[in-house]
Amino acid sequence: MQPLYLLLPLAVSIIIIALLKNRKFPGIIAVLGSLVSLAMMPFVAYGTKSLPWFTVGTLSLTITTLITPISYMLLAVILFVSPLVFAYATWYMDNPSEQRRFYIEMLAFESAMLTFAFSGSFITFAIAWGFLSLTSYLLIGFWNTKHGPIVASRKALTMVLIGDIAILAAIGVMGSTFGTLDFATIINGLSSAPRGAVLLSAVLIAIAVFTKSAQFPFHEWLIDAMEGPTPVSAYLHSTTMVKAGVFSILVLLPLFQYTGLTYVILIIGILTAAIATLNAMREFHIKKIIAYSTIQELSLMMVAIAAGAVTAGIYFFFVQSFYKALLFFSSGSAMKATGEEDIRKANGLHSNKLLFYSTLFGVLSLAGFIPFSGFFSSMGISSSLTGNLPVYIILSAISFGTSFYIMRWFLYIAMPTTSDEAKIAYKTQPKRMMVPIAILAIATLAASLLFTRFQSLMTNGPYYTYAVSGIPLSFSITDAVSFILLISIAAISAYLIYVKKRVVTSSKLSGFGYTAPAMNSFYMHFSYFTMDIAEGVAVFDTFLSDFFDGIGRFVIRSGYLIRRTSTGQINYYAAIFVVALVVLAAYAYLM
Repeated sequence: MQPLYLLLPLAVSIIIIALLKNRKFPGIIAVLGSLVSLAMMPFVAYGTKSLPWFTVGTLSLTITTLITPISYMLLAVILFVSPLVFAYATWYMDNPSEQRRFYIEMLAFESAMLTFAFSGSFITFAIAWGFLSLTSYLLIGFWNTKHGPIVASRKALTMVLIGDIAILAAIGVMGSTFGTLDFATIINGLSSAPRGAVLLSAVLIAIAVFTKSAQFPFHEWLIDAMEGPTPVSAYLHSTTMVKAGVFSILVLLPLFQYTGLTYVILIIGILTAAIATLNAMREFHIKKIIAYSTIQELSLMMVAIAAGAVTAGIYFFFVQSFYKALLFFSSGSAMKATGEEDIRKANGLHSNKLLFYSTLFGVLSLAGFIPFSGFFSSMGISSSLTGNLPVYIILSAISFGTSFYIMRWFLYIAMPTTSDEAKIAYKTQPKRMMVPIAILAIATLAASLLFTRFQSLMTNGPYYTYAVSGIPLSFSITDAVSFILLISIAAISAYLIYVKKRVVTSSKLSGFGYTAPAMNSFYMHFSYFTMDIAEGVAVFDTFLSDFFDGIGRFVIRSGYLIRRTSTGQINYYAAIFVVALVVLAAYAYLM
């Protein structure tokens, strides 16, 4: 059970932080614990291991671990980004009283995601899935004295609990259908199982995936989750939680292909990506724009996988982790320096050259400019889907919108600031914050080097052979030139609109497209509808309760009356007997 050893340094770190009275060292301990787990990564070998747990009837439940090229990739990303997030948080979470609770919850979050990554059965999968929901709820609502985080954490928990219930239901169906919960056995036995049960399981798992990875109509919780601390946002969007849904599709892809649900995933992915892009183009909150980009990217990963470009989707899954964490770090730095969350006010990024250029790396990567990893991931997906013209056109439009809104985001925060305090705050940001940002900027560029070898890396191991049996990861020069021209036009348009104030005014664009409040309004009216039904049920329940309470009171009072006739006196009983005889005689005479 080698993968389980990766959890030991994290568990030890949690215990030390919990017992440590000094509030200055939790961040250092968390970083060290995560680095030790990272150092143990090379000793984890491919393969599957099972540990018997208990038996229910004929169903044997086991703790199963499975290490494949895809799961190994996810483990590496988690263990690489985690210490960077923890190191950044030692500066960002500057209140000593918050340190202990924050790092305990973050380490638990990392442990849950690691467990999820090497899960080989639905038992381990469900345990990790539930802990991801719990820890994300705690971290989104970390500032529990404020109204916004509390509401956001409840909304997130409500949404993901829908998926949690769906997963438990799917486990019940899978267990009764296949007699096992191991992924490999279930996938190998799909053709011999009842199709109805398999379809039901796939639908339930798809619902869980959509809730976890914030797909329509469950996507708005991820935007409200920006109420949590910025390190949590960086962690949530780059390596944990929201990636769980996409990874589930990769693990169980034959299930979705067998049932034909890949078409549903494709449609939902395109719809969600379009919605997120339009929202990002009109949003001004510095973190929410990046959050919408995450929703869009998760959708594109699902579109690629569902359309058969599995390796392109996996590569996108890999490289997105680096520049997404980088952009959230940059957002946190801008918010700390200016005290603002609106991109129109959080200006002055150029005051810190290292921060400025690192952020530019992340922006260019998200926009898709060469030679950054975002270009190769975008090209890998777009080129692989040129055979599907409608999807290709939609993805091209989304790429245009992505370049436009992320350049808009950058141009605003890069504008000069007149605040001397903001300039000083930018320049004096400590090294323990700048080092993680610089490392992620380098990783954003260096991940491009893996593009040509990524396909072969995914074949170097057992089990997930279907991940590389689809459309190869490549692109043509023609596609690349067309793509660069498209996103360059978008970037120049953003510059003309928001810097030169030409073409159209930004106020006209602020109302463009789909609005997030519309989705929240739908949630609200749906909640009112369910509350009305609940009130009707409550009225009926009260009626039934009162009815049965009345019967109970009648029986009790009747008992009291009957009990009074039991006096123990013979003369009293004789008198009753005589009266009864008289009544019976009168009845017989009258009849």
